[in-house]
Amino acid sequence: MQYDLIINGAGPAGLMAAAGAAEAGLQVLLLEKFEDISIIRRACCQQFVMDENYEHENIALEPGRVVFPVNGFEVAYNGPLHAITETRFASAAGRTVRFRYADGRPVAIKFDKGLLLAGLLERCLRAGVEYRNATLVTAAVDHGDHVYVHGVHDGKAVEFRAAKLLAADGVNSRTLASLGMNEARTHFATALCIIYELEGVRDFDPAVMQWHMGMAYGSYAPVILDPSLHGSIADLVVMGSDQQRPDQIFEAFTRTGPAAGRFKSARVIGRTACTVKAFTSLPVPWRGNVLAIGDAAAYVEVEVQGALMCGYHAARAVAAELQRQSGFEAYTQWWQDSFEFNSPEALRVAQGYALVPTYTDEEIDYLFALLEGSPLDGAYGQYKAPRLLWDGIARHREKIAAERPELIEKFAQNTQMTLADTFS
Repeated sequence: MQYDLIINGAGPAGLMAAAGAAEAGLQVLLLEKFEDISIIRRACCQQFVMDENYEHENIALEPGRVVFPVNGFEVAYNGPLHAITETRFASAAGRTVRFRYADGRPVAIKFDKGLLLAGLLERCLRAGVEYRNATLVTAAVDHGDHVYVHGVHDGKAVEFRAAKLLAADGVNSRTLASLGMNEARTHFATALCIIYELEGVRDFDPAVMQWHMGMAYGSYAPVILDPSLHGSIADLVVMGSDQQRPDQIFEAFTRTGPAAGRFKSARVIGRTACTVKAFTSLPVPWRGNVLAIGDAAAYVEVEVQGALMCGYHAARAVAAELQRQSGFEAYTQWWQDSFEFNSPEALRVAQGYALVPTYTDEEIDYLFALLEGSPLDGAYGQYKAPRLLWDGIARHREKIAAERPELIEKFAQNTQMTLADTFS
């Protein structure tokens, strides 16, 4: 049987695309490597980012649904929610920069991702999507007038054919690797991440996400104490590498680092992990009959709301392509306009993406102290918060020039750095 569309990956992008394509009358096959997508097995984002104009959208959570007013669609969700109202950057000496909205609205909202995915799958099945779980896609081949997808199910080789293929299999996409679509991308690093679920963290505020920045914390990357969906349970997000493993960072952070006192009585009650290959994004995310969507085409991640938007627009793009219109080109224009990481400037560390190890712990303490008494605008996303931080620091440039002229020189040097430099 030849399908109109095969989608590899039943995450939020793949599910949204499958539902939309099937509802438009296409014959859709959705392939997923896991048996049960409602069980979240790997470390991943499980919050809606409420930064203003985040990914060119301002989502609204209403009873029973998540509304995307700019993109023009909504997604059903009837599960629990938990609001985060403040983000904090903490230096090794405890200097703190706060980000919050003056009116108290959330900077992010935690939700049950497994429940959201299960609801989207039900929508797919109602629309007539053929769903094959526990099927690992190993390769794809584009023959020009059709695409073959090869995989393994229950220990046996399987093969499927379609007019179009969506690669929605995440940041470590096997589909793109087999097609050679990653060859022109820069691979910065392979990051290892573990999220530890903790109970008993002292002075834990379930409305605050706190980034710990400084080598005294034992990590080049920020160690993030993030509220979970479940009240007093905290998520400690630790990112490392083969050289600086996250389990070693966790031990140092919770036992000997500046924040160790908060974790003396804490107990690990769960953990999830993932390995992430950090590539530059695909500015043109398609080739021939294949379109890469969501994290597969991104610099690391698009977050859940970004993935849902990718799926929505991908379904429309495939329908247009099958009518011999330029659907993939239209998707590409939307993709380039909507995601900040597609701009080279977004990957410049001068905006604060590499405070550590670019700046010493003492320098970070000094810079954070300049902003400690004046909260900045609300921010949760990885791009907006650093921009606001450096905009705030810039307002103290004369004071810094008088007190710490060597930092002014360092600022000038770092404006020439790119993200690739920080990994070299």
